[in-house]
Amino acid sequence: MTKHPDSLRGTGVDGAVHLSAHGAPIADRELRRLFDYFISRIGERDERRIRGDLAAYLQARFAPAAVAQVLVWFDSYTTLERSAAALANAGGDPRATVMRLRALRRERMGEAIAEAWWGDEDRYLDYTLARQAVIDDRSLDAAQRQRKLAELERTLDPARLALIQQDDQAELSLRQSEDYARRKVPAAQRLAERERQYGADAARRLAELDAQRDRWDGRLRDYARQRRKIMADASLSAAAREQRLQSLLNRGFDANERRRVDAMTRNDLLPGLD
Repeated sequence: MTKHPDSLRGTGVDGAVHLSAHGAPIADRELRRLFDYFISRIGERDERRIRGDLAAYLQARFAPAAVAQVLVWFDSYTTLERSAAALANAGGDPRATVMRLRALRRERMGEAIAEAWWGDEDRYLDYTLARQAVIDDRSLDAAQRQRKLAELERTLDPARLALIQQDDQAELSLRQSEDYARRKVPAAQRLAERERQYGADAARRLAELDAQRDRWDGRLRDYARQRRKIMADASLSAAAREQRLQSLLNRGFDANERRRVDAMTRNDLLPGLD
């Protein structure tokens, strides 16, 4: 018997079905997550089998009426997703496509479900587009631009804003670390400047990241240097050269690192000679 691939084997089900006080299913964001979990098997299984998997999961846990309602929503959702894919493939103005997609969601699923399933994503997309428009507006001076960006941030949900600020902080610290490395700023100076900017705990964590990055860079340079020697050794046959290269890679890196180093080698991204 042919075994079907299953990328979700051994994983926990993502999403959930929540019930009202009367036992009716609620079309909240967790339900959409559940649908997406099962739909992610597309390519491994056909849609009918995917629907059967979902039905079996539901029937083991909920009353028939609740199962029937969830499957009605699932059928509407999968039909909508096909229409959304067709819209995206049609090309044209991306903003116009987004607006058509939003209208389609409300038409097919209703206002309440569209808001529950996509409302937060829609608001974040609106924020992103508006933010980019402010950044691109050459008529604004620095103070005006900063004021408008701050006004946009106030339209966001506090939890979403906190995530954005964390991402921005991470990006800032990464650029700063790259700048420190480029200018060869001493570790003590880095620590002092970061303590003033981020606080002592964060400064220590960033210092450890610097140390980890330095160790990795050193290992890469050592590997690249030894690899060049092997490649330049004219006494080696092709087979012997390949064997030595593989041995060098295996000695220096674990399995995950080897995949990374192999990709860097194939794309000519190993460090140059000192």
